[in-house]
Amino acid sequence: MKILTYILVAIVITFVSYGFLKDEKSIKEQKNVSSSETSSVTGKELYKANCASCHRVDLKGNPPTFPGLNKISAKMKKSEALYLIKTGKNVMPSFAHLSEQERNAIVGFLYGENAVSTVKTTVTAKQLGQNLFVANCASCHKTKHSEPQPKGQQDRGRTPAVLGGIDNDINQTQFNKILNMGPCYMPSFSHLKETEKEAIYKYLSSIEIPKHKKTNNKRMCGMKNCNCMN
Repeated sequence: MKILTYILVAIVITFVSYGFLKDEKSIKEQKNVSSSETSSVTGKELYKANCASCHRVDLKGNPPTFPGLNKISAKMKKSEALYLIKTGKNVMPSFAHLSEQERNAIVGFLYGENAVSTVKTTVTAKQLGQNLFVANCASCHKTKHSEPQPKGQQDRGRTPAVLGGIDNDINQTQFNKILNMGPCYMPSFSHLKETEKEAIYKYLSSIEIPKHKKTNNKRMCGMKNCNCMN
């Protein structure tokens, strides 16, 4: 009788353990699953999401590092602007991850030709977050410790926080607060939509980093004596 009892207990434990592991795996998978979304965006909206953090919403830029684009038609041809957006140059990253239609829409907006036209693009939620991260954050921050330090930060001697697995340190509300306020030398990203901030946060949260490599992401600006949440 005791042997039968032990066998039954062992079977129950096995099923419970399997169910727990399965649920844990399911939760982990849900965290990384992205659903496709199709949306229509104007060239102006694409500019705000991908370019305004450096060149400003009003196109006046922050010279000399980030030149103004309000008179770009007098400085270069449209074909040159398209090439520059695709390849990047110096501290400006490449925007090759954007579709050709999206890049054309941005250039059209800059040259005053199709600011109200829309471009349909289909990307997963994770891809959207990654695209926004590359456009707005990657010039300063990296997602993993194994990645090389962004060139712009090497030149300045700064070490902004590694943002992979950011949900281990701060929640979405705190993340939005940091983006909106732009602490220390970090610019404000209040021009981003709430859905865009959520997409960046979800993308960063989907990146897993070893526990012993985790940093205090509350100091996103990289300053030792700064707590961005105060």
